Amino acid sequence: MASVKLTKVKKVYDNKVVAVHDFDLDIKDKEFVVFVGPSGCGKSTTLRMVAGLEEISDGTIEIDGEVVNDLQPKDRGIAMVFQNYALYPHMTVYDNIAFSLRLQKMPEDQIYERVTNAAEILGITDYLMRKPRALSGGQRQRVAIGRAMVRESKVFLMDEPLSNLDAKLRNQMRAEIILLRQKLNTTFIYVTHDQTEAMTLGDRIVIMKDGYIMQVGTPTEVFERPANLFVAEFIGAPKMNIMKTELLKENGKYYVKPFGVKLPVDGEKGELLAKKNVPAGEILLGARPEHIRLAKPGETSIPVTLEVNEMMGSELHLHVYTEDGTRLIVRVPTIDLTAAERENLVQGHKLNITFEGKVMHFFDEENQTNLIY
Repeated sequence: MASVKLTKVKKVYDNKVVAVHDFDLDIKDKEFVVFVGPSGCGKSTTLRMVAGLEEISDGTIEIDGEVVNDLQPKDRGIAMVFQNYALYPHMTVYDNIAFSLRLQKMPEDQIYERVTNAAEILGITDYLMRKPRALSGGQRQRVAIGRAMVRESKVFLMDEPLSNLDAKLRNQMRAEIILLRQKLNTTFIYVTHDQTEAMTLGDRIVIMKDGYIMQVGTPTEVFERPANLFVAEFIGAPKMNIMKTELLKENGKYYVKPFGVKLPVDGEKGELLAKKNVPAGEILLGARPEHIRLAKPGETSIPVTLEVNEMMGSELHLHVYTEDGTRLIVRVPTIDLTAAERENLVQGHKLNITFEGKVMHFFDEENQTNLIY
């Protein structure tokens, strides 16, 4: 078993700056958990406390049922992959991967077996005699991962390992980390500021802001049922559209009135509003760009003006503004438009958009919490 438990973990610098507030989390054996959030939210600090590279100010950290607060990093049964690779430039790839094993006085034949097995899994066998300077960024990151792999640790920690790679290589390495996780079958804690990485890699995602946990859940949970406005806007690209509006309740049914246009809240969302008996009044209404569509003739719709048309290949990102100046983003699959319709989508073009109650999100205007979840 390689579970990790953090109980009321806190980090304070200089007795006044609180970097992490009362962090509580249970990570199950063999679970892949991702810490995600903007820069300065405390995610890397939390990871470094688990690793033993930062002292905790309060609380307890348990690995495999053992409190490790006072244990040195080497005694915690963890392996860590850093953002900047941290390879020894004067050593070959083989020697870099073998370094920690030699510190443990492991016999050379066992070191050879572990290093070559790791190199084969990571596809770097041909580079074992090269120096790091002769490798690409992706190859160096594989070496850093290999160095962690050979330790056969209980918990694998990764601190933004892909942030120094270009977009194409990041996509490739994400897939390789998923395959690596399946082969190692151990517990992973992964830190990133990239919500795409979080959504594609994690069994569960821990979303952080200003040292606080905003929500913990599966990728589906945090995307479809965000706990608050911060999570709703942080998860998803482009981010969720937010607009001030009025929530109406008439004869037991709910309606919203964005930009003066009355739209019914139907399906599960309407049922949840009724179950919670949410009162009518001013709210913040959320709609993801992919859930807003161009209205058909005769449909109840919101008039907008096109400001920017971003061609993304399989879809268009239409940046529009309403009559009161509110800016929204609409994602439109290119397959839904004729060539002539695409040609007409230029700055200043008038459009009509709409969206349905079943894809709306509702937030309290004052405390920004989700009104139905």
